[in-house]
Amino acid sequence: MADVFTSIATAGGWQTNTVKPAWDLLFRTALNPLPTMRQFVDVRPARPTHQGDSVTLQLTANHSEASITAAKTPLGEESDVQAVQHPATTSVTFTPTEYGFAEVSTLKLGNRSMVPLQPEKVRVVADHCGKTIDELLQDQAILGTQVYRGGGAASTGALTTGNGLTSDMIRLAVTKLRANGAETRDGVYFAGVIHPNVSYDLRKESGAGGWRVPQEYNVGSKLYKGEIGEWEGVRFIENARLRKANDGASSATVYRSFILGREALGEAVVTEPGIRFGAVVDRLQRFMPIGWYGDLAFKIFRNEALVRLESVTAAV
Repeated sequence: MADVFTSIATAGGWQTNTVKPAWDLLFRTALNPLPTMRQFVDVRPARPTHQGDSVTLQLTANHSEASITAAKTPLGEESDVQAVQHPATTSVTFTPTEYGFAEVSTLKLGNRSMVPLQPEKVRVVADHCGKTIDELLQDQAILGTQVYRGGGAASTGALTTGNGLTSDMIRLAVTKLRANGAETRDGVYFAGVIHPNVSYDLRKESGAGGWRVPQEYNVGSKLYKGEIGEWEGVRFIENARLRKANDGASSATVYRSFILGREALGEAVVTEPGIRFGAVVDRLQRFMPIGWYGDLAFKIFRNEALVRLESVTAAV
């Protein structure tokens, strides 16, 4: 006579009444590139006259090169210098705007959930806030007028496959910043923010003057780790949230990278972005809102301290 098993596969109620799917009570987050751009904002109003709908920051100009050349002429013994007008100031105006986002959960969901819901809501809303602020900053950064494109393309729409980021583009950016008199961010290096796919193009570059050859020569420690570190006067940060769009030739994906000196970007903040717990106003207090709110503005403060690099990456 064959054995009769008591098992999950047999009837009798055991497989449905006593064996249940288990759940891990620890929530793990999805892969999530974090924003980085706000760390490069270093200009803020210092002594505003009063609260208003905008705030203007002024820059004092220097005398022209022509006046310096004229001053090289020796003075006559019995003649005086001709007085000139002090250079006019220039200004940058910030107009803060309100931004925000909210979601509402129900009391019933909170009462039925097997894990605390509120901490997860706070984390996700805070992540939304940080990414929105990063996007607002990039909206301004891409307005900079100093740009170099892969392959020497004349416009964004002309960029195509093979027009990747090169070491020479970085050299051009650093040369431009130095020629403008832009200050480095730490006294030594400018800052560079690039997408990991763009980093791939730079690290695979071969031949003299490229990144790879010096790393191979210097025992290859950075080569083994896949690091860029400091290169050609720029300290690099990789970030997968950098702006890209299908606006190259034949809808090629064009990546934007940024090389920044001091005071390239500025902000005016009325209310620092942060989490807000909305009032529960329904009759039975069952609908619980949470969101974020901020009142601020970002802008390029010194265009001369910002270079944008546009390229089409070979990475897939």
